Amino acid sequence: MNNIAVAAKCALVSDNEKVLILQKTPEEMKGDASKSSYDLPGGRIKYGEEIEVALRRELEEETGVLCDDFELKTAWSVMRPDGVQLHILLYKADYNSQPIHLSSEHDGYQWVGLEDERISTMPSWITQAVTKVMK
Repeated sequence: MNNIAVAAKCALVSDNEKVLILQKTPEEMKGDASKSSYDLPGGRIKYGEEIEVALRRELEEETGVLCDDFELKTAWSVMRPDGVQLHILLYKADYNSQPIHLSSEHDGYQWVGLEDERISTMPSWITQAVTKVMK
């Protein structure tokens, strides 16, 4: 049986042109196919759920931030080690200065820009996502 999943991710951009990067907890990393502890807010879209509704839900669950305006920037697919073909939709949203309240899935966050040296320590998909959103 072929397994396909769709996820929506959000590049939340601050006034000073930085993107919110989340740090996964060790527990969250155990169940994740990605080997990186870094992530963008977002997650899988539930069956029957509208894409932007899912993105709004995930953004609020993971960061406490409410947002209504999203701009689709790009999409890509990956074949996960567990055999699931994952299609990822990347959206951009402007950060409106609400306090960040992390869910139990994350234990830290940072704001990273294209000129920031920390971007080089992150997975290539995050570097590419930040580049795509900031251009």
